[in-house]
Amino acid sequence: MARSLIDLPRRDLSSQPVFWGGLRTTFGVAHRGALKETRPDDLLADLMRARQLTPGVAEIVTGCAYPEGEQGYNIGRVAALGAGLELPGMTVNRLCGSALEAAAIAAAGVVSGRADAWLVAGVESMSRVPRRGANFSESTRVREHAPEAYVTMGETAENLARRYPRLSRAAQEEFAASSHAAAHAAWQSGFYDSHVIKVHGMTADESIRHPANRDKMALLPPAFCPGGVVTAATSSPMSDGAATGLVTSEKTARDLGARNWLRVIDTVASHVAPEIMGLGPVPAVKKILERHHLSPSDIAAVEMNEAFAVQVLACVDELGLDPRTVNTKGGALATGHPLGASGLRLLMTLHARMEEDATSGNLGIATLCVGGGQGIAMLLEFVSL
Repeated sequence: MARSLIDLPRRDLSSQPVFWGGLRTTFGVAHRGALKETRPDDLLADLMRARQLTPGVAEIVTGCAYPEGEQGYNIGRVAALGAGLELPGMTVNRLCGSALEAAAIAAAGVVSGRADAWLVAGVESMSRVPRRGANFSESTRVREHAPEAYVTMGETAENLARRYPRLSRAAQEEFAASSHAAAHAAWQSGFYDSHVIKVHGMTADESIRHPANRDKMALLPPAFCPGGVVTAATSSPMSDGAATGLVTSEKTARDLGARNWLRVIDTVASHVAPEIMGLGPVPAVKKILERHHLSPSDIAAVEMNEAFAVQVLACVDELGLDPRTVNTKGGALATGHPLGASGLRLLMTLHARMEEDATSGNLGIATLCVGGGQGIAMLLEFVSL
């Protein structure tokens, strides 16, 4: 149980931002799943329409990692128009951290008084817009002076495996199998029913495997380099999906009848060397804990994006987190990782976990590593009336 937040800064309820009302689609397997033919702008528009507009929402901010092609032309506004919403919209890009950044922007907007209620969203079709974008072009200057800027995500995972030799291939496979088992159990228990819409005939997130076959995992070849230890089984799958949520003032949440929410305390972005980008959550979480005089033991629940098994294991060790608090309902290795939507998936999973525990005042953290050598973390407090 987390300690009291009485020593943390408090705001008037009209300027205290909170997250609630999360709703996402089931996530599809890219290129061969149920959403492979679905345009991402249509997918997000349909989700926005399905949730109906919350009274008082003034702006939309949407995360998208590759906002071009069918995700271009400011998909945050395009999807809103497709949903029939007469609202301004913008799109933000912090790669895998885009949706969490969108929520942070909305929270800052509540604090500043810019708008009292925001619809936040995230979307990615890895089927229809390729990784690194449709027309990616390296800078000759950057390639010459900072070649690490273009290191692939798989290479960064192998770098971590070499840096932490105790995180063996077997340990990574064990973690991946546990993620699939936890996600399957959560779906079976009805945990996801409150905040996931099953679309295009899916009954759950498509990439979940039950049981995850450890024997088959052991036979997979290295995915990224000869002699490596990171495989397709210990890497998050390419995925398609969309997510939405509300960031409002606490007063507005109460007025609209919400019974509980996540109070947004703080957000921190950090940087690490691009070639070890998977460690990005470490400085972000450390900074947010130090800023608020907290320790890892004060955090009741953590949702950390599972880009790679080795990356999560390394971050948990470096931060001294209790593994029993991390991703208890499975993570991206199982549910999938539609890049621009993943930050909101973390927030709504964290909310549902803390709602299940029902201890008002508990603290949670949502965090992701970010391509290019970054991390982002958000500190939240569960509040229940």
